[in-house]
This record gives sequence, C-alpha cells and structure tokens, in this order.
Amino acid sequence: MNESSTPYGTETVSLADPLVASWWSAYSNRLQVSGIGSASREVIGADARYIVENGIFGAGPAGAPAWPVSRERRGLVMGAVQSGKTASMMAVAAMALDGGVDVLIILGGTRTALWVQTLERFVDQLDTLPDSHLRRVRMPSGPPGAVEGTDLDLLYSMNTGRATRAVERRRPIVCVAMKNTAHLERLGRALHETVFPAASRTGEPFHLLVIDDEADDSSVVDASADGPDQIDLLRKQVPRRIVDLWESRQRPGQTAEPNLYATYLAYTATPQANFLQDVRNPLAPVDFVASLRTPGSSGDPRVRESSYRVPEGLKGWYTGGEIYYKSLVSAPLCVPTDAAEPDDLVPDAARAYLVASAVRVLREAERLSPAAARGRAFGSRDEAKSSVVPVMSMLVNPSAAMESHFDVANSLLAWSYGSDSEIPREADGPSGRPLGTRGIELDMDENAGRWAVWLDRYRATASEVERTFALDTPRPVPAAESWDEVRRTILTELVPGTGVSVINSDEKADDRPEFSPRKNDDGTWSAPANHSTIFVSGNVMSRGLTLEGLTTTVFTRSASTPLADTQMQMQRWFGYRGGYIELCRVLMPQDQIDLFTQYHENDEALRRDVLAAMEAGSTPDLTILQGRSFLATGKIANLRSEPLFPGHEPFIRHMNAPGNDDDNLKLVSELFSGDAHPVPDESARRGLLLDEPVNLVEAADILDRLRYADHGASPTSVEAARWISVAHHAQMPDDDPLVPFYRAPVVGASVELGVSSPYSIAAYLRLWAAAITRGVPALMTTDARPVRWNILTSAERERREPRFWLGLRFGAGDPVTEGPLSSLRWPVRPMKRRLVDATNDLDGTWGSRNRAGETIRGDEVFDYTARGIDPPLNLDGARLPGSDGMILFHVIGREDGSQTIAVGLGIPLGGPDHIRARAGTES
Repeated sequence: MNESSTPYGTETVSLADPLVASWWSAYSNRLQVSGIGSASREVIGADARYIVENGIFGAGPAGAPAWPVSRERRGLVMGAVQSGKTASMMAVAAMALDGGVDVLIILGGTRTALWVQTLERFVDQLDTLPDSHLRRVRMPSGPPGAVEGTDLDLLYSMNTGRATRAVERRRPIVCVAMKNTAHLERLGRALHETVFPAASRTGEPFHLLVIDDEADDSSVVDASADGPDQIDLLRKQVPRRIVDLWESRQRPGQTAEPNLYATYLAYTATPQANFLQDVRNPLAPVDFVASLRTPGSSGDPRVRESSYRVPEGLKGWYTGGEIYYKSLVSAPLCVPTDAAEPDDLVPDAARAYLVASAVRVLREAERLSPAAARGRAFGSRDEAKSSVVPVMSMLVNPSAAMESHFDVANSLLAWSYGSDSEIPREADGPSGRPLGTRGIELDMDENAGRWAVWLDRYRATASEVERTFALDTPRPVPAAESWDEVRRTILTELVPGTGVSVINSDEKADDRPEFSPRKNDDGTWSAPANHSTIFVSGNVMSRGLTLEGLTTTVFTRSASTPLADTQMQMQRWFGYRGGYIELCRVLMPQDQIDLFTQYHENDEALRRDVLAAMEAGSTPDLTILQGRSFLATGKIANLRSEPLFPGHEPFIRHMNAPGNDDDNLKLVSELFSGDAHPVPDESARRGLLLDEPVNLVEAADILDRLRYADHGASPTSVEAARWISVAHHAQMPDDDPLVPFYRAPVVGASVELGVSSPYSIAAYLRLWAAAITRGVPALMTTDARPVRWNILTSAERERREPRFWLGLRFGAGDPVTEGPLSSLRWPVRPMKRRLVDATNDLDGTWGSRNRAGETIRGDEVFDYTARGIDPPLNLDGARLPGSDGMILFHVIGREDGSQTIAVGLGIPLGGPDHIRARAGTES
C-alpha cells in the first residue's frame, strides 16, 4: 500500500517538515544516537506514519465529515514480545503531536515500575525539544524519579488558567499516566473539569489521543455473566475509567463535548483477547489495525511484511520465535529438561550461564569483567559503558508462587557456597546477594564433564549459526583443551562479580534491575549494578521488563490449561540478542517447547491477517487461533473452539423444498450417467458407486456445484472472511488456481449452515490440496495424536492425500419415473427419511439399512462395502490417514412425489486443521 494513502478516510494529514524543529525530528535524532540502524529507523518511521495517517487521522482531522457520529475511533497496533514496541509508540506520539493532536495520554502499564519506566522514556527520548515548557503542558510535570509516592492531586493537576492558555495557544497537553483506577479517575477529573470546558469555549474541534501500552492487560472487557446482551464495563473498572477520559457516563457512546474527538490506540504483542472481546466494548479495535515489522533474516523494508532485512546482519536482528523455534531448531536453543534431575536443573543452568558469560568475557578481553569493574570509577557515562563488558544475565522462572522464588535463590546460593550456613542473608545493594566461589570450585572438580560439555554445545551452535546465516565473522568458542582458562575466568572474573536477585512483588524482594552505568555522589560513574546477575522471578517478569544480556533461562512453569497470550509474554529470552545468540539457551520441558512453537506459528498467522487488513484498508473478522491443548487467552469467558476440519463424517442435512431441487438432481444425474457399479448387486437395490474416484480439488468442485434456494453466503460473509484468513495463513498467492478456497454462490437471506455447508467443506478440501505441496505453519494434523503440519515430509503429505469415491444412495420408495433421475440406467428408489418439523432438514444424518440375512455395513462406509474391502477405521469409526474418502448423495422422497438431495461425506484423518477461538456460547 502506498504510505500516503488513507483507506480509512478521504483526507491526508500533512505532518511537520522534518527539517524544522518538530516532535518527530527530535525523536528521530534520538533513535539515531541510540545506535539503531538506518534501515530500522526508516521502518519505525514508515510504520508510525501509517498508523498516524490511516489510524489516528484515518477519518481526517478532528471535525472532518468522515468521523463517526460518536466522534470516537479505536484501533490496535500489534507488536512482538520484546521487540521494541516502545520505539514505535514514541514515534507515533511524536507524529501525532506534529499532526495536531491536542491532548496525548500514554497509559504506561499497571505496575508502578512500568509506568515510571515509560515516563522516563518519554522525558528522555521524546520530550527533548528546546524550550519544551513553551511547546507543551506535561503531566506529571516533575522529574520521573519523583513521581512515586506523590499525591495524585499534584501529579494530575491542571487549573483553569493553565488549561485555557494551553488550549488557546494550541499547546498540546501530554500525560503519561499509570493504568490504575485512582490515577485514571484523577486524570479524568482534570480533563472534564478544566481542559474540555476550555476547549468547548473555543468552538474548535479538539482531538484527544489515548495510547494504551500493554493494552491486553486490564483493558479488555468480556461479555457479561448476566447474559449475552450485556457487557461487564461497569464491573471492569480500568476499562471504565479509560473510557471516562473522553465520555460522560450520562451520555455513553459519544464524547463528552460536541467538539471533542477521541482516538483510542491499543498497543500489545498479544492481542488475542482484544480481538475476541465483545465489540460493544468502547475499547474494542473496530476502526483500524496495524502490525509492526521487526528486523530479521529476510524481507524488504519497502514492502509491508512481518520482517525486513537490515545491513548490519544478525547482530541487528530481532531474535524471536523464528530464531528460537524454527531457524535454529537443530542447534538447539531450546533444551528439553524432561530427563534432568530436578535438584540439578538450576545448578546445571548456572553452569551454562557461567560458561557462556566466560566466553563473552574472553571475547571482550580488552574490557573489564564484572569482578574487575567493581569499585572502579569512570569519568563519564560513556566511559563507564565502553570500559566494561556488556551486561549479562540469567533468569529462573519457577512458578507464580513468590515463596518458591526465595527457595530457588537460596538453594542456588547454597550450591555456590557449598554450605547453607555461609549464604549471605542481605542483598549486596541492587545486584542482589553475591554468588559464592567455594561451592562452584568444588562442583567443577566433582562434575567437570557437566561444565566442559557446555563449551562443546556452544561451539557446535556457533558453527550452526555461522552456517545457517552465512556469517563472514566467526563466533569463537574455546576448545575443550582451553578449559583451564575458562575455569579461571569463571572463578576470578565472573563469580565475584555476580549476584542472585529475586524480583517479585514481595516486600523482601530486591529492587528492579539496573542495567545502565550509575552516577556516584562525587560525579564519577560506576559499572551497572546488575552487571552479571542471576534473576529468580515470576509474574513480574512476564510483561514489559527487559533483561539485558540474557543468555540462560530456566522455565519450569506449567499449567493444566495453558493460555497462549499469558505464556507468550513470559518469553523474556526474546529480544535483540543476535550478537551472542549461539550462547543463548532456554531450558524447559519438551511439551512446553512444543507449546511455544505452536504459539509462534499462531502468532505469525494472526500477523499475516493484520498485514492483509492493512493492505485492504479494512478490519475483517480476524482469526484467533488456539490449540487442542491450550486456549488463546484466559481473559475471555466461554471461549469455544472451532476447527477447520468439518469432522470425519460431516452430513449436509439441509435440502431444498419439494419440487425445487432440479439443479442438484441434474448434477447427480450427470455424475452417475457414466460407468457405475451397482450396490450390492445388479439390482442396485442399495445404490450406485462410480468406478473411478476423484481427487481433492475435483471433490471440492462437485460440492460447490450444489445449489440451495436459501443458502449461499456471500463473499463478504463471516465464513468467507474466515477462509480468506486461512489463505493468508497458507501464504497463497492471489493468482493461485486454488484460491479463493471458499466459493459459495451469492444467495439473499441465506441460512447459516456453518461447517455443515457444502461450500465450507469444499473450502477445506481445497486447503488440503494446497497444503500437500506446502509446509503451512499454524496447522496441525487431524490424527488421533496431532502433529504440526509443517514437520511432515513432502512424501508423508502426499501419502495422506485422499481420493474420494462418489456414491448414490437409494431407498425403498417407488422407482422415479420423471425428472433428471429417471434417465439413469438403474431404477432410482428414493429413501424415506423423517424431516425436522416445518423445515427441509433431515431429522438425522447417517443411516444403516441392515437387512436380515445380509452383511451390510452402515452408509458411512458405503464405498468400501461396494468394493468388497474391509474399511480401515479407528475405534471411533474415523477413516485412517492415507485411506480413501467418500461423497454419498442421498435421494430423499418428498410428500409430493418429488425428490431432493442430501449429502454425507467420509473424510479421512491426517489432513490439516487449526482451531479458531470464538467468544460466547453455542446456541
């Protein structure tokens, strides 16, 4: 899409010239100083411009005719875990301010630490223009470090005179607020009591922009437990208070003032709940969506894809799921722990961490190690940063229970000291309690092989990284014979400078990590407090907090019903770790590795949907995937699963009215006018079976030829949107003959048949045909024990491809003497089947017409019985992978003597499937 186009509106907003002092030029300079490469800066700017022009100003400037009557618009930006969403958020804020937004509110997280962190970033990175006090009014107005504990009336104060001057001088009001009911209530009061009245007096359109960081956290509204016609907005106080920022409770559904225009922009890496929530929630993203791009191994920065290639290579890449679960799966970076001794799991991870850190220290021989840097003073921040080796860290994420965090930390310290009695009881400043040397030295003597093996593993992974990514510069790892040097480095350069820190909400926990150089009272600078740290933490590490230099993670958490969005946020090992990715390891059970892999594939599928929506300029019914063993989110009640697979024996019970089925009767007559096999003998008493089967695509085409007077959802229907989404997941090109998968005819006032629609079943068969030659991500097989579709070999996918036999089922009625079926070679006797009252639907599906003295199986295996073959079925009657399928047409006699057609199918297992999450209960 052209960056200047506006698919959500008709007007283009001209941003300030970047050559003059503007919010964007100031922030762009900060990005450059931060070391972010030119390609990444360009993409950050292009993505932000898209969001501002097509989202925030997608209906034009405030007051433009394209705005809805509510004067409210809301959308969502999808990022990636640990990918740097804040950089985009600040870029969007800068461009929005340049574009004329009058009030900017950034909701900076539900925890104080995240709120303060966001406020610090805003002040340090964006609020940097000269004479800033003349350019904007900021709340809170003081230094970020002073906001904790400050009275809320002072933090969010705005007297009438100040508000009036800001509005009259078109000086934007900017606020970074905590997503907390008390904070939001006080901020809302300031807006409604002073700012909005001042804006109303001008009579000019006034634009409020709210950017909600981590918008899936506390901002989602579920359907009410009181019934589907209500939503829990009143019970969910945080969303209610967010809406209160621009609405009056006396006039819900519109902004509080006729000249007030409000845009709500959600930012999150895990938007499952945001998309699944009730669309009546005033925070649901119904007007626009966008997906941020990340630097990686492929992609053109000029093309809107999920990733783009950067000239700096691997060290500049985002190392997320594509690296951990796909590109380097053979390395592997994720290490199964199922066979590990429970008591040795954390110590072995500590061995891995210390060996990896020693490799990093040896690679930076000219810089000071964590032990050598302790107590050293530097003349400036830059000197402190350049003189010491980069920050290194390890994370143990054992469970949500806070006491277990202290237990793990104590046992790790006891291992390092060799004795419980020697463990220090107090933290050594922000770095936590110091690691011991004596116990580690003893462990090196007793378990030398468990230490040295990590060198071998890192060396093998370094070779794999060099080969996979065609690196010009080798990643050196000492050989086994150099172990003595590595051992010395660990014992003298690392352990004395390494701490163990517990980070959780317990009052006994340590302070939040400090990864930047520290300024001392005498004006000198010291190395970061957390220069080398083993962190033990739980939920507090699951969102927003980045662990710099993280190489080693132990993840032992488990859940009876895993929640994809919650667990995805725990992937602290993601980030920009390309410079040392060969030294990174995540130790966790194999089933958890499998879950994270599936989460990643589902996440990429959703991202492709959002990217397609950006290209189309629409917000379609996005497909949120979950799995048979996990849910997409726990924030939505009554979440149900909808598979693509229509089942192994779907039956189309719906029929046309008596005397109104000529199209389908002609189709059947045409199909069975050629070579057919009478069943069970020449009498054709039971029916006919064609002599040759058809392939998947031919079977789909036959189903699509069925016609119904009252069924045929249009190409813009929900079902059509779902199959468009599936095509995005399968990465099908628009000119592929198999797309669109879904080809229902357009019928007015169509009844909904769901997966029992012949057109939906046909779409599934086309997907299967497309997936045979493609390792489509985010698909699982329909086997009794599913596996990921993209790990099947091409030969195995071909082996599973079914053929479909076409059968025609007769009954015991009088032979048909008129109409299309009367021309067939054998007499067609209609079936006598009961219908649902006052409908044209069969009151039942498959029927077995066993007769005395005959060995006749049920209609579900009509084709196998006709060919005299014992059907390959599993215990529940499903056809096994690799076996044939069947389409069986049923001739149903009607009360007026006419016939109508019903259809049943036998679809083998082993095909592709995914599970869509849907909110609400089944009717």
